[in-house]
Amino acid sequence: TANYIYDETKTKNSIAEKISQIDNQILDIKAGTLLVKKGDIITDSRAKLLEAVGIYSYKKSLGFSVANFLYTIILTVIFYHLLANKFKKNILNKNVYRSLFLIYTIGFLAYRFTQPDHIYVVPFEMMFFLMSILFAKDFAFIMTLMSITFLFPIVGYDPIFIIVTFLACLMGSYLIEKVTTRQELIALGMKLAVTKFFLYLLLTYFIGREKNLIALQSGEIVISGLLSGMLAIAVLPYFEKTFNILTTFRLLELGDLSHPLLKLLSMKAPGTFHHSMMVATLSEAAAEAIGANAIFARVASYYHDIGKMKRPKFYVENQEGGENPHSKISPFLSTLIITSHTKDGNELGREYKIPREIRDVMFEHQGTTMLAYFYNKAKQLDPTVLEDDFKYSGPIPRSKESAIIMLADSIEAAVRSLDEKTPITIENMLRRIINSKIEDNQLSEAALTFKEIEIIIKTFTKVLMSIHHVRIKYPGQK
Repeated sequence: TANYIYDETKTKNSIAEKISQIDNQILDIKAGTLLVKKGDIITDSRAKLLEAVGIYSYKKSLGFSVANFLYTIILTVIFYHLLANKFKKNILNKNVYRSLFLIYTIGFLAYRFTQPDHIYVVPFEMMFFLMSILFAKDFAFIMTLMSITFLFPIVGYDPIFIIVTFLACLMGSYLIEKVTTRQELIALGMKLAVTKFFLYLLLTYFIGREKNLIALQSGEIVISGLLSGMLAIAVLPYFEKTFNILTTFRLLELGDLSHPLLKLLSMKAPGTFHHSMMVATLSEAAAEAIGANAIFARVASYYHDIGKMKRPKFYVENQEGGENPHSKISPFLSTLIITSHTKDGNELGREYKIPREIRDVMFEHQGTTMLAYFYNKAKQLDPTVLEDDFKYSGPIPRSKESAIIMLADSIEAAVRSLDEKTPITIENMLRRIINSKIEDNQLSEAALTFKEIEIIIKTFTKVLMSIHHVRIKYPGQK
């Protein structure tokens, strides 16, 4: 016969009473104690332990997740409107978009898998250098600013990192304008590293940080500065070729007169080569005077007439006083030959991997101008001929540099025909030629102002006078 009967309610009450009599248990955790290792199941007691030492908190984690999400959404909205309104053309360029995506992916992955104490060793300036060289300076600065703000949560909301990096890039956006060689880019990386080094020491002095960590991160800043310039130089050619982006460095390489295409031009069409050098001198000076891209204007001038190599003797500068082949053919065929040099130049440019921007100038430097000489000659044979049949295919210049090259190309050839080369005669001819281009709507898409056109005229006159200066006759000379 059972002499003990289980009473569930009384048992639970008894257990609760005993538990209530237990005082709070204090657990001492010494430095180096292993709380949880990989693979352990996080029980309630372990979760409370982790929360007590400040390592884990469900509420805080949820709060941070929500805050990070809102922070990202706000930044996205701000930068979307900024980029869509001001830099829509850059964003819609597929090559720019793809190269930006690659730069951001590599950069953010590097920070994502780097320990928080070593974030300063990641060469952030490499991203800044690449964007500044590959794209327009203003666009690159906005993209760099965006990358810094999006990195804030990834680097553990380290205010020193954000302030130091931002100020260094602000300084770099000013100094990078003067960088024209790869060696100067490495030097700029070191300058920014020194700047970041002193800014970091100054901020850590006021904010406070462990001495060992300060020493470690200071050394990492110097290393990252050196790596930034070197890595940017190493990967830049791949971005240039893969995404077909024209940079200052690539322009300087194309501007080397030992380039195979320019050497071929000098041998096959020496007159055109000399003409191109003269146009380059005029274009570079004018572009620099109005704040346009002088290097691009000079290099594009070198290549603008390479299509003339196909039939060099049909162009007056290559006839060397010999017989003019146009006298033996119809003006219709002459027009076809002359106007085809823009297309021939584009084909040669593709063969030698000349960037699209320069190949565009090959078409644009003639615009839709008419070959008046052959038109008038053809009209004598057939009064019903159309003007459009004697015009270049275009398009008209779509940039300031392209418009300058068009003007320099027309002016250089015209000035050689002047018997008396004085500032007045040269300037008068310049004004006639430029006015005719304006009246023919050849400059309507180039965004040149009247003030800039006046500066171009003065610059052309000055350069042409220095080229065609009057020599002093010595005794015995005729």
